Amino acid sequence: MHKLSIHQLGPIEDCDLECSHFMTFAGFQASGKSTVAKAIFYFRTIKEDILKLAKSQAMDTETIKEAGAYYIGKKFELEKSLENHLREKFLRTFGSPWGMSSEMCMEYHFTNTCYVKISLKNDTKYTAPNYIRITFSRDLENFLRDKDNSLSTTPLGIPKEETEKFQLELYKLFDDFCSVVYIPAGRSMITLLSQQLSYIYATMDDLQKRSLDSCTKDYLERILRLKPEFSDGLMGLAAFPAREETLPANTTAHALMLIQKILRGSYRFSNGEEQIILDNGKYVKINFSSSGQQECVWILNLLFYYLLQQKQILFIIEEPESHLFPESQKYITELIALVSNCNHSVVLTTHSPYVLGTLNNLLYAKDVSFQYTKEVNAIIPAALWLDCKKFASWFVKDGTIDDCMDQDIHMIQNERIDEISDVINTDFDKILELQQSTDEAGDIL
Repeated sequence: MHKLSIHQLGPIEDCDLECSHFMTFAGFQASGKSTVAKAIFYFRTIKEDILKLAKSQAMDTETIKEAGAYYIGKKFELEKSLENHLREKFLRTFGSPWGMSSEMCMEYHFTNTCYVKISLKNDTKYTAPNYIRITFSRDLENFLRDKDNSLSTTPLGIPKEETEKFQLELYKLFDDFCSVVYIPAGRSMITLLSQQLSYIYATMDDLQKRSLDSCTKDYLERILRLKPEFSDGLMGLAAFPAREETLPANTTAHALMLIQKILRGSYRFSNGEEQIILDNGKYVKINFSSSGQQECVWILNLLFYYLLQQKQILFIIEEPESHLFPESQKYITELIALVSNCNHSVVLTTHSPYVLGTLNNLLYAKDVSFQYTKEVNAIIPAALWLDCKKFASWFVKDGTIDDCMDQDIHMIQNERIDEISDVINTDFDKILELQQSTDEAGDIL
């Protein structure tokens, strides 16, 4: 079981949680939901960082050999490279540590014997305050040292078999076979600049690209890379599955149906522009579409694309409900549940009682399905049901996180869903009492 611990990072004072297959984080703005989500992204992408560094190490070594250069006393150390990379990655994910508490630390346990810890250290040896200190578990240290300069190169590059073997060993060490797809909040601005996006990004120098936070940069580069895959729209994508073991037709059809309901159309990338194809066959350019369509289109695209790829993905999705009508919030939550039931993991941040309420319906449907399978399936299709044993929900408030699952009924606590409604209802009740007391006083007079 993966475990995350955060102490005095951003709004989070203390956080200790066990990670589940499907996790939700609710709470007010600036409460720390994104901090937790980014911490999960930071740690869960370390295995990909190691693989990239190992490949880079192999290519750099080969380049030096070809150039006939000699680096006396120079050793290409994978462990040291990873430490330096994780320091820079921390800066690009959470910002400068100068203004942070010197007590800040965060730690992620992948297994009982494999973990990574990030902490701050003040020492006269370092010119900068709050030096970022990286600590690896002994198992991870041994792996990095054993794999140092282990990949070889040929005129055609690194042999595929070597890469696959290295990756498999790495994923087993971390007990994690998921790639991570981060979908940040504020997506509409990136979509709004759709046609200019490639040009803007291409003209940025390395320093400007590094100034982007790592989550946004990952999302931006993923969109730019995947756009051409949608040249024939979602239906065209579904017609050519990535693997022979295709998904059941009803799963793909169900996903397409939900996307149609949410988007009120279908996405296509044609002639260098993103389009929403309407029911009448006409289309609107994505930058002229509604704010709701702009916010959700790449959530839908990425969910559908990786659903068809059938590779294990951890989706970290911030505020999927943004700019969506409540009915569409229900449908997008159901689509996320459908994808999660196809061997993908989910981390979800939300402010919406509609999202949480829909999740409760899907949990409840699964819980009672043993008695009323056919009847429940007629109301909510079984493909959407969520297993409470693989589900966790947390409420982030005042620097801490609380488990907000009701263990008796296996659902999210209603008081958490209704917290903001209670504030609104209290105001209404006070006004109503005022009116009633005034009316009663008038009757007495």
